[in-house]
Amino acid sequence: MSVALADSFDLGVVSADSRQIFRFMDIGTDKISSELREKIPHFQIDIVNPDQLYTAGQWKSDSELIIDGLLKRQKVPFVVGGT
Repeated sequence: MSVALADSFDLGVVSADSRQIFRFMDIGTDKISSELREKIPHFQIDIVNPDQLYTAGQWKSDSELIIDGLLKRQKVPFVVGGT
């Protein structure tokens, strides 16, 4: 759905899926393909290794910075959850 909406609007997609933040964990997370991510940037995907600690508080802080940056670039932030 994020891809369809991003085709119609100038969106910045921010993933709120707690599993998609991890690199190398593609099976079972239903991550958007890297090809589509090149066309429509998605944030908060593949940002930490599975053995790294990344808290909900860190996600919130990082996402607020991403959203602020999107707004400054006149993009609509679109926060999407998991599958």
